[in-house]
Amino acid sequence: MEWKTVKNFLLVLLFVMNVVLGYFNYQQYQQNVLTSSQEKAIYEVLSQNRIILYTDLLTKFPPMRKLSLSAPMYSRDDMKQQFFAQEEVTITVEFNKTIITSETKVLTMEGNKGELVFKNGTRESKKTTLNEARKEAREFVEVLEKKNGNHFEVGNVQEIEGGYKVTFFQKYKGTYVFANCFEVYVGEKGISRVKLNYFNTEGFTGDKKDICFSDEALLTFLIEIEKERQETNTYETVTIQKMELGYDFQEMEDLKIENVAKLVPCYRIYVLGKQQPYVINAYTNEMIREIKE
Repeated sequence: MEWKTVKNFLLVLLFVMNVVLGYFNYQQYQQNVLTSSQEKAIYEVLSQNRIILYTDLLTKFPPMRKLSLSAPMYSRDDMKQQFFAQEEVTITVEFNKTIITSETKVLTMEGNKGELVFKNGTRESKKTTLNEARKEAREFVEVLEKKNGNHFEVGNVQEIEGGYKVTFFQKYKGTYVFANCFEVYVGEKGISRVKLNYFNTEGFTGDKKDICFSDEALLTFLIEIEKERQETNTYETVTIQKMELGYDFQEMEDLKIENVAKLVPCYRIYVLGKQQPYVINAYTNEMIREIKE
């Protein structure tokens, strides 16, 4: 067989292989996408059960790996530089807590969790709108981003008594890491306090696994709501304000073994009138119940 004939045969073979692989890739893509009929069906089911979906549905669900985190290691100087700049401070230690105090702020750190309190707010008193609260919180977090090198995005904004709570989650390679967050409380005097929860993000680990679709997670949410309605004998309409997919603890507990934890993909569903979200394991489509009011 002449080389020209062999070459033509190989080119045709490669073309056929590309077509076949393209078909299988398309089939895989189709399997991981919520169809319009599925989307319409879940809206109708929720509506029939007095649940209003006031947000866009997630529609793409590629298989996901777990995410590895480790316990943070920081010094008092690190904390001072991060939150106090050139201010003079006093540092005290109470059991596992480190407390750093300046004329304007108090930072309390315990493990991976902390709270920064602004004694007199961050500005003169005035009424605050949602957009202003979001802007002030964003500016504060941007300063921290420049110091620690991580990127955080607004995950949720909730109206609370006296102002707003703006929650930021770390965005790691395009996906939310719910375990790493800042909760910024903004009121008439600007920022009053910031709650923070932070781990070192080590990277993805393990094999990719299929996750449940958003409509399946919403059916699990519906079952949970019906349980609550029966337990409390209240049947008010429920409004879903936001639904997100990211990484969270499978069990809501701190790191215990070798200071390493593996997070799983989870859905967070935010409901009007509730401070904390409903959390659903996206691998198993089971409710994680440990997040309390």
